[in-house]
Amino acid sequence: MIAVKVQCGCGQKYAFDVEPVGGRMPSPVACPVCAEDGTSAANEIIAQRLAAPTPAAPASAVKLSMPVSSPAVSAAAPAPPRATSAFKDLAGLSDGEKWKWWYFVLAGICIGGYSIWQAYDQHRIKPLGELFFAVLCVAIGIWDFQHKRKKKTMGV
Repeated sequence: MIAVKVQCGCGQKYAFDVEPVGGRMPSPVACPVCAEDGTSAANEIIAQRLAAPTPAAPASAVKLSMPVSSPAVSAAAPAPPRATSAFKDLAGLSDGEKWKWWYFVLAGICIGGYSIWQAYDQHRIKPLGELFFAVLCVAIGIWDFQHKRKKKTMGV
């Protein structure tokens, strides 16, 4: 498979993966916006990719069409970082280095205002779907404020 990224004359960029046949596109391709034929541009990109030198594979390597998990490969992969280490790092930070409660409130207000403006400007209701995220940000900010205030009054 070769990743092909084409920029149409109308300015639209589109990308797709293709298995070339004879070093060319197996079927025609068109711009999703203006429907202009992009097959020749895709063929040029495929030719460039096929002409580029690729690292030589070992003689014993076998090309497979589907990935096969191997114990040797999975053992060599680095272990993903543990989620608990991120929380331990966060607990060691001072209050000045952590997110403040009002960051969430401000983000929620900005996101909400922007989505309302977009809905008004576009005369569509779809941008109002972002209001859920805005309300969620404000709610997290209020919860964080209450949580820190309670923590401060308890002397913790």
